[in-house]
Amino acid sequence: MVFKSEEELLSYYKRYGQQSGFGIMTQRSHRFEDGSIKYVTLGCARGGKARNRTTNVARPRPTSKTECKAQINVMFKKGVLKVSSVNNSHNHGLSPQMSRFFRCNREVSESVKRVLDINDQAGIRMNKSFASLVQEACGFEKLPFTEKDCRNYIDKARHLRLGKGGAGALSEYFTRMQYKNDGFFSLMDMDDEGRLRNVFWADARSRAAYKYFGDVVTFDTTYLTNRYGIPFAPFVGVNHHGQSILLGAGLISSEDTVTFTWLFQTWLTCMNGEAPKTIITDQDRAMKNVISLVFPNSRHRFCLWHILKKLSEKLGSHGAYKTGLKSQLLNCVYDSDTIEEFEGSWEVLITKYNLQENAWLKSLYAERMYWAPVFMKQVFWAGMSTTQRSESMNTFFDGYVHAKTNLKEFVDQFDNALRKKIESESEADFQSFNVTIPVVSPSPLEKIFQGIYTCNKFREVQKEVIGMLATLPTLHRKDGVIATYHVEDEVDVEDFIKEVTHTVYFNEAECEVKCSCALFEMRGILCRHVLGIMRVNKVRSVPEKYILDRWRKDIKRTYTLIRSSYDLVDQRPEVSRYSCIIKKCYEVATNASSCDEHTEDMLDKLDAMNFGYRKHTTLSKVVTTDADTMTAVSSKKVLTPNVVKGKGRPPSLRKKSMIEKVKHTTKKASQKGKCKQPHGIQGVDVGMCRNLFGQADVGTTQNVPVQPSQYTTEVLDFSATELGFAVNETQESMQIGLDGTQPEFMHETQPSQ
Repeated sequence: MVFKSEEELLSYYKRYGQQSGFGIMTQRSHRFEDGSIKYVTLGCARGGKARNRTTNVARPRPTSKTECKAQINVMFKKGVLKVSSVNNSHNHGLSPQMSRFFRCNREVSESVKRVLDINDQAGIRMNKSFASLVQEACGFEKLPFTEKDCRNYIDKARHLRLGKGGAGALSEYFTRMQYKNDGFFSLMDMDDEGRLRNVFWADARSRAAYKYFGDVVTFDTTYLTNRYGIPFAPFVGVNHHGQSILLGAGLISSEDTVTFTWLFQTWLTCMNGEAPKTIITDQDRAMKNVISLVFPNSRHRFCLWHILKKLSEKLGSHGAYKTGLKSQLLNCVYDSDTIEEFEGSWEVLITKYNLQENAWLKSLYAERMYWAPVFMKQVFWAGMSTTQRSESMNTFFDGYVHAKTNLKEFVDQFDNALRKKIESESEADFQSFNVTIPVVSPSPLEKIFQGIYTCNKFREVQKEVIGMLATLPTLHRKDGVIATYHVEDEVDVEDFIKEVTHTVYFNEAECEVKCSCALFEMRGILCRHVLGIMRVNKVRSVPEKYILDRWRKDIKRTYTLIRSSYDLVDQRPEVSRYSCIIKKCYEVATNASSCDEHTEDMLDKLDAMNFGYRKHTTLSKVVTTDADTMTAVSSKKVLTPNVVKGKGRPPSLRKKSMIEKVKHTTKKASQKGKCKQPHGIQGVDVGMCRNLFGQADVGTTQNVPVQPSQYTTEVLDFSATELGFAVNETQESMQIGLDGTQPEFMHETQPSQ
C-alpha cells in the first residue's frame, strides 16, 4: 500500500485500530531537513516497556505497556509513503467498544471548544457543560472525548486567554481600565523589592454611586481569598432597591493595623474624602482601631450575624446550652427595648448559668454598644437586616468568583459578577417604572408610597400596612401638643405569637412621630405602629422628612449613566465572527427543519460550503490578544505577591459559593525520554487509501502511479458524530476483522463528509 501524505497514513491506521479495538502511536520516525517523513513506524499504543517514573515505590503508577509487537513500517519512496512491513499480532485483548477511550481517538472539536469557552466565561461549572454535551449527543458513547479532556482544554484556554496571571498582568489591566475611563481609580502598594502587597480599585460607576448610597457601608474580609492567600476585601452598600452594590474592592496581604490603615485611607481618597456615616464590620481588633482613626465621625458597628454564629463554638460545651442557655441569650439580645432592660437580662443570664469567668462573654459585654440591637436604634442600616449584612458579600459574588485563582483571573471573574449585579439593578429599575403594585388598603399613606418608592421598598411598606391589623393603639397621656401612645403588637416568634408593647410619641403641631421600635431610624421605613398612630390622628399625607430619597424611583441618579469599566468577555476577532455565524445558522436551521426536503437541501449546501472553506483556511487556535494595543504599560516591573498566612479563620464561618465547592484538580502529564504520545485526529480521506492488509494484487503497486483524488485531505473542523451524521464509511470501505482478515477495498468510495 502507498499513501500520499503522513496525515492520510495516520488517519487510515487509526481508523483500523479503532475498529479493531486498540490505540496507535508513533514509535519511531525520521524526517528530512524540510520536515517531511523519511520513514516511520506506527504501532499499538501498548507497545514498549513500562517505565516506573514515580519516586513512591509503595504507590507505583499504573501502566498499559505490554511490549505489544503490532506495528507497521512505512518508508518514503518515489514521492509516496510505502508500507514495507506489517505485524498484526497483539499480545493483549482487543475491545472495539472501548476504542473511544484511547487517547489517539479523543479530540475536542472546535465547535465544542466554543461552547466550553462561553460556558466557562459565564460561570457554568464543567460538569454541567459536559452533561449538556452528552444530552445533545444522545449518550456518552457518541462523544469522541471525555470530561477530563474538556477540563484540560479549559485550563489551557484560561491560561492563553488571560495571559500571565501575576501582579504584572494586574497592573496592565488597571492601566487599560484607566485608559478607557478617567474615573477608574486604582492603587497598588508594593514593598521595597517591588513585590505586590496590597491593591485597591474602584470604577467610575462605583465612585459615582457612593454619592447616593455611601451612608451605610459593609466591609468584610472573610469571604474569598486567591491562590496567594490574599483576603478579598470589598466595600458594599445598598442601592434604592435594597440590593447590594459595590463601592470599591481590595486585595490585602495581611489583616493588621498597617494594612487596614493603607486600605481605608486609599478608599477615603478615592471617595474624595467623604467618610461613610455608618460602617459595619466583623470583630477585628485591628480594624476597630483603624476605623476610629481614619473614620472618626463614622458610626462603627459589628455584624451581629458573625457574633451569633460563634455561639455553638464558644458555649456549645455548656451543659445547659440546648436546654435554656441559648434561647435566653437570644431573648436578651433581641427582646430588650431599653439599655437598662438589656443589662438586667444579661446579668440574670450570667448569674443563672454561672458564666462569670467566660472570657468571650466578658469581651462581648465590654463592647456591647457595638453590636447589641438596643444600642443601635439610632443607627441607620439602610434596610439591611442581620442576615443581609453578613451575606451581602457572599451573595454578591456567589457563582462567579473562584477562590483559588491568580490575580488577573480573579479580577476577570470579579468583572463577571459586577456585570451581573448591574444587570439586576437595571431590571429592577425597569420593573419599578413599568409595573405598579396594587395597594392593599384604602390608606392614603400607602397610596403615596406606591407612587414614589421602588417596588422592593414599597413591598416593605405594604408589610407594615398589613401589620397594622395586629396592633392596638391606646392613648397613654398628653402633654400639650405631645401625645404618648402605647401600641400593643403581636409578633410571630418560632411558631407562637408573642405580645409586645411599643411607645409612640406624636407631635401634633409639627406632625412628628417617633416609635420605640426605631424601625424608621434603622431601616428608613415607617413602622406599623407609626402608621397606626397617623391613621388615628387622621394624617392624610406623609411629611417629607419620612420620605427618603434613597428609596425613590422618580429620581434620576447620574451613576446609572456611567458605563462600568471592565474588560469584554472575549475580544478575539474569530470569536466575534463565530458568534455572528452561529446566530444565523440557528435561524436557518429553525426554518429548514420544518420538512425533510428543506433539511436535506440545507445539509447538502452546508457540506459544499464547508468543503470550500476547508480548502482555503486552517483551524483557528486559541491566541492571546491585548484588549487595547494603544495601552501604555508601566515600565516598572511589579512582582507577584508572596503567599501570606491568614489569621486561622475557620473555613466553616464563611459561606462558600457554588463554584468554590467544586474543586478542579488537573495534573500536568510529564514527558520524559523518547516516548512518543499518540496522535490526535487529523482528518480522514478514505478515497485515497489502498488496502493496507490486502493481497498483493489488490491496490496500487510501486510501479503504478498514485492517482490524485478529487478531494484534498484537510483537517476536519467538525466530527461527524458531533454534527449528527451516521459514520458508516468503515462498514462500506474497511471491513477489517479482529482476526486480521483482509478487507475488500472499494476504489470508488467517496470520502466521508
